[in-house]
Amino acid sequence: MWEHFCDVSDVRVLAEQQLWVAITDGANNHAFNCTNGDVFTWKSLWKVLCEVFDVDFVSFDDNEKFDWVGMMKEKGRVWDEIVEKYGLYKTNMEEIVSIEVVDAILHFGFQLVSSMNKSLEFVFWDMPIH
Repeated sequence: MWEHFCDVSDVRVLAEQQLWVAITDGANNHAFNCTNGDVFTWKSLWKVLCEVFDVDFVSFDDNEKFDWVGMMKEKGRVWDEIVEKYGLYKTNMEEIVSIEVVDAILHFGFQLVSSMNKSLEFVFWDMPIH
């Protein structure tokens, strides 16, 4: 998983696509992938994050099982301090992230890169690539 490719969807693109599916004749009852085209490896992302936050990069061992859910369980207070310090919109950490989903994504046993071809064939009109 550390060197597997993965892609992501911007929530705005996802919302636009969901609206498009709801109002587009012929698009109902179809499943569509949604991605904005960014492809990365977790290894490269962690390196960038370490640089941004000025922390030492430590390579991940794919054979080691790390308990993300357990580690983050008591971090709500840390998030509250960050919100206060930087004047962010007051939220509970659990409202904006699902650690269980992060844990599942970080342990995919396969590479995951989605195709928007079907959406483009149905003429999804507001993709950044247009």
